[in-house]
Amino acid sequence: MDRKKFCQKLKRARVETGLKQEEVAKYMNLPVSAISVIESGTRKIDVFELIKLAEFYNKPVEWFFHEHNFNNQRRRWYDLDPILSEAVETLRMAPTKLQRSAAYGILGFLKQENFDPNDQNY
Repeated sequence: MDRKKFCQKLKRARVETGLKQEEVAKYMNLPVSAISVIESGTRKIDVFELIKLAEFYNKPVEWFFHEHNFNNQRRRWYDLDPILSEAVETLRMAPTKLQRSAAYGILGFLKQENFDPNDQNY
């Protein structure tokens, strides 16, 4: 991956999150112009800034370094069902405390329904 593609991914992550450069600048404690030159590739970004941005954009750091073909490819099992996909993505964006709470709820529900993951009839 080259610098141009990396910087495009930085911008894409910000746009997908629905944030403006001003909001990111405030979070990063940087001037807005710094976010602009980072996204354009004029200014390098250090590893600590990248980690902070990845957390803010709710993306793993690795996401910025790999090419993705999201247009035609559904690679995750839950992408096949729009309700499951929405639930998993919403859960992914929730704070950790809520994620754990939801996980306990799901496990409790499955146990209540006597679900056996080893039963091939499901």
